[in-house]
Amino acid sequence: MRKVIVPLFVSMAIVLLLSPSSAQDRQSIDLAVDVASFRYDDDQSYLELYYSFSRKALTFVQAGDAFGAEVEIRSVFTPVEDPDEPVSKAWSVPIQVRDTAAMTEFRMVGRVRYALDPDQYRVIVTGRDANTRTKVDSIAFSYEVPRYTTMSITFSDIQLATSIRQIPGDTSNIFYKNTLEVVPNPSALYGEENPLAYYYSELYNVPSEKFDVNVELVSSYGKTVQSKSYNREGPYDAKVEVGSVNIGALPTGAYTLNISYLSGGDVKVSETKKLFVFNPKIPFDTVAATRVAEEIAFEFADLSEGDIDERFAQAKYIATKEEKDLWDELRGSESKKKFLTRFWQQRDPNPSTPRNERYDEYRQRVEIANEEFRSAFKDGWKSDRGRVFILYGPPDNIERNTNLDTPSPPVIWRYDYIEGGVEFIFVDNQGVGNYILVHSTKQGEVYDPRWNINYRN
Repeated sequence: MRKVIVPLFVSMAIVLLLSPSSAQDRQSIDLAVDVASFRYDDDQSYLELYYSFSRKALTFVQAGDAFGAEVEIRSVFTPVEDPDEPVSKAWSVPIQVRDTAAMTEFRMVGRVRYALDPDQYRVIVTGRDANTRTKVDSIAFSYEVPRYTTMSITFSDIQLATSIRQIPGDTSNIFYKNTLEVVPNPSALYGEENPLAYYYSELYNVPSEKFDVNVELVSSYGKTVQSKSYNREGPYDAKVEVGSVNIGALPTGAYTLNISYLSGGDVKVSETKKLFVFNPKIPFDTVAATRVAEEIAFEFADLSEGDIDERFAQAKYIATKEEKDLWDELRGSESKKKFLTRFWQQRDPNPSTPRNERYDEYRQRVEIANEEFRSAFKDGWKSDRGRVFILYGPPDNIERNTNLDTPSPPVIWRYDYIEGGVEFIFVDNQGVGNYILVHSTKQGEVYDPRWNINYRN
């Protein structure tokens, strides 16, 4: 079994950034997470995890003449090839202010650095308010750490930033990178208060030739809204590409930043990054307004009717009886796409932003469930563990009961902050990876306190 290397270095940084929104009344810390990888050495790649959360969403406790808060953050990178060798890191971010009444809305921003083996990873990042432990956010997604070779022209990932400036030699700066201070923007959200979307990328293995770097910003409906090119000449072992695009005049919506390497007029390699714009004072044109209002429908546009049926089947865990009955009466893919669009729009926790956070989180959980809990008998999202994961997110603790003499020990998932603490117990009767939920203390779930006796029998 290939060993996953524990991070060679972990560097944590924290700063304040102005935020255009407030999360004061939410049972959430408004956690945002992003990652970017860069070349490191022949065996590993260098990965940066960026995180941010709302300072005003936290619970502050008075301590002397000041008020203090603290956020506990944990990241887990689980390699698909070696799921028993996760790379994890836990840390705390203390915050102190003199006066909470006069406290303005800022986002706390930080960075954690890893050296990781190239692999496909399942990533879970959890942030919790230490003073109000029910305020917790968990973000799960898949990410492939690439292998950067010396054989071909390659871009690193694109890192989005709120500012980039020259600081030659100031290596003590918490966001120092290649003579620059690059302050990350994990939310990828820009707007009236931060109209410049900065980007940082690295270009590797450039031969001795003249070439162009083209930067485009494309709207969610396929229109190029900004474009610029730079002339370059190699060779370069590594070349930093930085810049910014001004989104101040763009309407609210999702956009894709595309950076391309062109030689002889042909695109040789490119990298993309999605960002979001919130400009409520900028009017939409007709096409843009339609596409932004139906952003999810745009995602469904090219799906077959069978694929649309599966999307709703995956969403049935949170659908009402009336919605399920109505779906059964629909005929044709067009009506189903419109229904599914309305279904998710009604569950958007913050319609004023261009992102539907509930939909994004749900789709991420379905993706993780399919990768993590698939068996020879069913897709991961259809399994009991997949359903529980999709509904409640990653558990706070996982335990295997090895006291029972069985082919596969029962698996116990614990959630500390649901209904004061609940557990789910799964067993695999045949030892083939098909785990069934046999008992849970969560209201509305399977309840069988004699499960261990029944299991032995």
